[in-house]
Amino acid sequence: MIGLLRLLFLAVASWFFLAVIRRLFRASSLPGQGKDEAPEQITALLVQDPQCGRFLSERDALQISVRGHVAHFCSQECLDLYRKSRIAQKPTSK
Repeated sequence: MIGLLRLLFLAVASWFFLAVIRRLFRASSLPGQGKDEAPEQITALLVQDPQCGRFLSERDALQISVRGHVAHFCSQECLDLYRKSRIAQKPTSK
């Protein structure tokens, strides 16, 4: 019985020791993540697709210039539909 208790104590002590070692290595492997430093913030400007109205990140959008104004599109399909609708709206000169 005493041998079983001794084995159980050694197992718990070993588990605790390994948990402490893992925590130390995990904390030291993260560069720049000390308690005094704030984590980096990633910001992205949201733009709206004029064709479908969807909001998306500016860096993910397809862009074209329309009369000096930049228009952002979520997909090539929306861009093509926008171009077709603009061509259909243009008055024909005679």
